[in-house]
Amino acid sequence: MRILGNGDVTFILLSGIATRSSIRLSDNVELQPADTSHLDLKTALATCSHPDDIAVVAAFIPRTTAQFRITAKTPERLAVVAWNSTWDALLLSAVFRADVGFNLQSDASSSEITVDSALHATNHHMRGLSNNPPHMITSDEADWITAHFDDARQMLENGSFETAVHCLSTYRWHSLPRIRLAVLWAGIEALFGVNTEVVFRVSLYIARFLHSDDSDERKRAFESARRLYKRRSAAVHGSKIKGDSAKAVEESAEVLRKLLIRCIEVRSLPDESILIP
Repeated sequence: MRILGNGDVTFILLSGIATRSSIRLSDNVELQPADTSHLDLKTALATCSHPDDIAVVAAFIPRTTAQFRITAKTPERLAVVAWNSTWDALLLSAVFRADVGFNLQSDASSSEITVDSALHATNHHMRGLSNNPPHMITSDEADWITAHFDDARQMLENGSFETAVHCLSTYRWHSLPRIRLAVLWAGIEALFGVNTEVVFRVSLYIARFLHSDDSDERKRAFESARRLYKRRSAAVHGSKIKGDSAKAVEESAEVLRKLLIRCIEVRSLPDESILIP
């Protein structure tokens, strides 16, 4: 990652997610709408100070659909906050299962970028490069962010939660379904820390953590988790994966997303002592 700190405000341009209004993520970071429709390719490329950034700017300026507005009192602090905002992007990716790209940093708001602006690539991995429509945050989702994002940020201090968020936000970076399954279930396992009777216990804990008050839903969740875990095992050990592997990936990703949201809303990871029948 290459993040610069100049002045007291900077912008990280985002793809894969969109918002109709500004949403506070922290005292220093605000998720805002973005608009680069006024930029032609010649103008966009003129903002590059390094030739290595040209490909990133050309690829992601047309895909910019949101931005982080980041403020700080000193350039040094600004660089730190901007660097840490990449975890805000990963959190948004995980919670909304959106492939959020954070590949460009700008000294100007997206709608005010001109030939005199300075853009540079935060990384050259091209992650988040997609023609899929961005996830548009609804009013209910904006309310959820306002109510819970501070808690989600604080929970990143827990290594198990951090691992799970990273797994869900990055599994699309791999092209093979069996690798995606391995990554997603690594995130699920991180939340529970089960070492024995793994298939049974993880499936049981998922069901009880997500559906503590509904026995019918617990039963369905248990059977579904156990089926998916068997496919994960086949993927990890190189065996043939039964059924639709792409569907297993999507179902596993949704399980991990629900677990993360539940953790954030109760401000805690699953407690095995409570989940044991």
